[in-house]
Amino acid sequence: MFPKLLTTSKRWWQPRYTVLALMWLVYGCFYLNRLNFAPVIPLIMEDLKISHVQIGLISTFFFAFYAAAQFPAGYLSDVLGPRKIITLGGTISALANLLFGAGSSPFYLIGVQGINGLGQGGGWGPSIKLMNNWFPDTARGRALGIYSTCICIFSVLAYVLAGYLGKTFGWRAAFWTVPIILLSVLFVYSVVVADHPDGNSVQSFQCSPLESAEKCSGNVNRLIAILSNRGMRMACLGFCCLMYIRYGILMWLPAYLYESYGLSVVTASFLAAVYPMAGLVASPLGGYLSDVTFGGRRKPLLLIGLCCILLSAFFLASAECLERAIILIVSIGFFEHLIAPQFFALELDLLPAELAGTGAGFIEAGGHLGSMCAMFFSGLLVDAFGSYKPVFLVLSMIAAIGIVAVLFIRGRK
Repeated sequence: MFPKLLTTSKRWWQPRYTVLALMWLVYGCFYLNRLNFAPVIPLIMEDLKISHVQIGLISTFFFAFYAAAQFPAGYLSDVLGPRKIITLGGTISALANLLFGAGSSPFYLIGVQGINGLGQGGGWGPSIKLMNNWFPDTARGRALGIYSTCICIFSVLAYVLAGYLGKTFGWRAAFWTVPIILLSVLFVYSVVVADHPDGNSVQSFQCSPLESAEKCSGNVNRLIAILSNRGMRMACLGFCCLMYIRYGILMWLPAYLYESYGLSVVTASFLAAVYPMAGLVASPLGGYLSDVTFGGRRKPLLLIGLCCILLSAFFLASAECLERAIILIVSIGFFEHLIAPQFFALELDLLPAELAGTGAGFIEAGGHLGSMCAMFFSGLLVDAFGSYKPVFLVLSMIAAIGIVAVLFIRGRK
């Protein structure tokens, strides 16, 4: 099945396989430099004597700059080619992590995490552009599902590695090790991967014959074409809700387990890894269901996933025992990873190929406005109520908003 996914031509199977593997490895290493913060939050709070709100602000600035970088990164990947933008973004992220490990002031940490967010913003949108260049539309859902397993695997590695390094050598060690890994992988990637099978880096954007000349003048048309598409606006809102849920759990989960159940930092990090691990099955399964079971329709799967997340988050708010909480966390992780890549398969269905990178940047930027809000408001709720229960109730309400947004999407197919 895997060779059929990649191409029906034996000639092009090997290059596409190589590109997919390197894309998978590089974006996974992006996550090593993004989620190394979450497992050591308790250690940073204890060492620097800062509150949940201050920790939330550090991550809020990360996601604010991450969201701000998405649209420019996607646009530049359409104009200059995705390989250059991914390489530049990864280099910035690695350097920011090295600087973060040398900081002590909350204001310094906020600023450096903002720079890290800018670098991380050069990863996903250009990757969607590169995926669109190399894979046919009949395999987009499955290709994205397979590609997205890197998020699951490297999220687990980030939790385990950062938790171990933080506990053994101090929290700063978690920020001095992973940048070296990312820089090494980026070097190989920048040498081997091409932007397009035919060797071209960019594609020009041509307006439809039905569109006016005034509307089609200049690069601003990329933005006009996206913002005028109601399906894209609703997909952006739905993905914003999903990212609020993802990072409302993903970034606070080790601290939640540490504070609510008295676990050690290492044990909390290991158990928190069950959330991304659920995606190892869910991401490829979501692609298969979207492409095959639902015949390329993304909307039914998105609605099923969001409904299941709503129920799981609601019951997690009242979970008292650790075992029940872990089951519900796995449930949220499974359905979140099941549908997250399909927002980008939907984006590729709604827009022409020339707008693939810009459109992905638009969706990702909107999504991480949700991440930014999740980090700050979750920390605020924990400090205000002394409990994580209100956090989970808010997650269920956010899922309901996402359901409404998806209902308003009209796919092109």
